[in-house]
Amino acid sequence: MTLVDPPDQQAMLASLANGWAEAPGGSACNTLVGLAHLGSSARFLGKRGPDAVGDRLEASLRDAGLALDFPHGSTDTGTVLSLVTPDAQRTMFTSLGSSAQFSPSDLDAYSWNGVGLVYLEGYLLFNTPFFDAVLAKANAAGIPVILDCGSFDVVQIFRDNLREILGQGRLAGLLANEDESRALTETDPEHSLEWIAQHVDLAVVKLGSRGALLAQGGKQVIAPVASVSKVLDTTGAGDLWASGLIHGLDRGYDLARAAHLASVTAAEVIQVLGAQISPEGWERIRKVV
Repeated sequence: MTLVDPPDQQAMLASLANGWAEAPGGSACNTLVGLAHLGSSARFLGKRGPDAVGDRLEASLRDAGLALDFPHGSTDTGTVLSLVTPDAQRTMFTSLGSSAQFSPSDLDAYSWNGVGLVYLEGYLLFNTPFFDAVLAKANAAGIPVILDCGSFDVVQIFRDNLREILGQGRLAGLLANEDESRALTETDPEHSLEWIAQHVDLAVVKLGSRGALLAQGGKQVIAPVASVSKVLDTTGAGDLWASGLIHGLDRGYDLARAAHLASVTAAEVIQVLGAQISPEGWERIRKVV
C-alpha cells in the first residue's frame, strides 16, 4: 500500500486502457459488509467527503445491510486504486481523503449501547489519537476489541505500540498474517501464535494458501483453506475471512467450525475481482451457515 494524492490516482486511472470499476471497500468496511450479509448486526463508523463518491459509498453500504455513522469531512471521500495482476496479487494506491480527518470528538455523538464487539483495522493506527480514543472508550465500556493488523508495514511502524497494548491486555483478539506476525514477534508462525495467545483470548495467524493457525481458550486449531477452481483476485480475502470467523463465533460455533466458515467465505471472494461477493456466492456461504 502506497499513499498518493488524488491527482496521482487520476493520472493512473487515465492510463488504464481497459478502464476500471468502482466498488465500496476498506478493510474493516469489507469485514462488516460480510458480517451483515451473514446475518450479524453490524454498524460501520466511517468518515466520508461531501461528494458523489461518498453518496455512492453510503448508498451501497446501506443496501448491504449496514447501519452507518458517517460524518462528513471537508475533503474528498477516501479512495484506493487497487491494481490486480494476472497472478491475482494486488498493489494499492491510497488517497485517505476525509477518512484521515477522524478525531476523538467524532465519537462524542456515538452511542455504545448494545455494542457487543468493536472491530478495528490496523491502518487506523496511522491516526493514533483516534485509535487510542476508540480503544479507551471500548475498554471503559467493557466491550471486547478485535484488531486486524492490516499490513506488514503497519506492524513494522507501530510494533512497539502494539506490543504495549497487548501487554496491557486491552485487546480480546488479534488477527495477523504470516508476515505481520513475524514483524510483531520476530519468530515463526507457530511460536507467534503462542506469543499472541498469551495476550488475547482469540489469536490468529493466517498462512495464505496453507490455511490458518488459531488459538482460543487454550485450544489450538489448524484450519485448511477451502478449495477453489481459480483465484482471480486476493483483494478482501483476509477481510472476508474475518467476517466468517467472527460470525461463526457470534453464533456459538466452536473454533474449528468458525474457522471453516471463514475459509469458505474467503474462498468466494478470491474468485471474483474486488471484495464484493456475488449474490450466488453468498447463497453458497449461507448453506454452510
